Amino acid sequence: MTAKATLIFLFIMSLLLSCKKKTLEQKIEHIPPAQTTTTVSSPRETIADMENNSFTLSCGSGCAATYTAEDISQDKASVKVKFRVENYLNDKLIETNDETYLFYYRNTGEIDKIINEETHQNILDEYVPDAQESFKEFAVSLIRDKKVDISPLKKQANSTHEKYRISALPFDHEDYYSTCYVKFNEKECESRYPQYTYPENKNILDEYGIKDSPTSFFILPKINGLQPFILAYTESDVEGYYLILTTKNKPVSSLQIAEFDGETVNDFIITSNFEIELYTRKNTTEKRILKKKYKILPDGRIK
Repeated sequence: MTAKATLIFLFIMSLLLSCKKKTLEQKIEHIPPAQTTTTVSSPRETIADMENNSFTLSCGSGCAATYTAEDISQDKASVKVKFRVENYLNDKLIETNDETYLFYYRNTGEIDKIINEETHQNILDEYVPDAQESFKEFAVSLIRDKKVDISPLKKQANSTHEKYRISALPFDHEDYYSTCYVKFNEKECESRYPQYTYPENKNILDEYGIKDSPTSFFILPKINGLQPFILAYTESDVEGYYLILTTKNKPVSSLQIAEFDGETVNDFIITSNFEIELYTRKNTTEKRILKKKYKILPDGRIK
């Protein structure tokens, strides 16, 4: 099945499920080539056990899609699964195509995200809830039935945690400010929003090639092998916060995520799925209005 036909099929499925979330019918904007440095890819280990390797997504009224894993492999970052997808209408096979997904796990063993290799979408954000649950169950079966060893994945996820204090997601600026400055709960602030001051901790930014001079900064969990930082500039009339993603020695992308100029309050939430939600309002007594949403693409660009 072509990519276009797959998007149309899943869109029909989402309508029948009355799902309020966005579906895969949404067109993928053109993604320009990423600027990358030359790296040596980690070898992938093939998983031999291919039994009990399929699941079916039902869309009601006789339509269904069966996903059958034909190839499973892993490296230190993710588990890669190539599926044969058979689409049925009234029990009749109408089209077959291949789809490949990358499964990323948290250091707890829970699934973190599942990326469609072709569209770069995290299906835990984009697919309808029933489809998400089926993929989550398959992610669990990869560990339970396929004996996928996620210890290298845990080691990868923990590499920065072992060295530095990490701010857990979601990171809600309003909650951070309330916890650390309004309530002044020092213990909770230190636990949830560990903060590094500058220039005392300049060496950390230098390690990741960041030449900026913020008032302070936060370190977030890694995503796709990249290290995110939030840089806070709070010693001027106009305060600002920036999200920066870096490799070990070089920043890859950045985005201003908050600004406080005395006339408007523009702040942010970075969700547990690394969605970046930007909000605006006139003052802190008003309800926040969602202004923009961004995602971090697998190559590190913010779109």
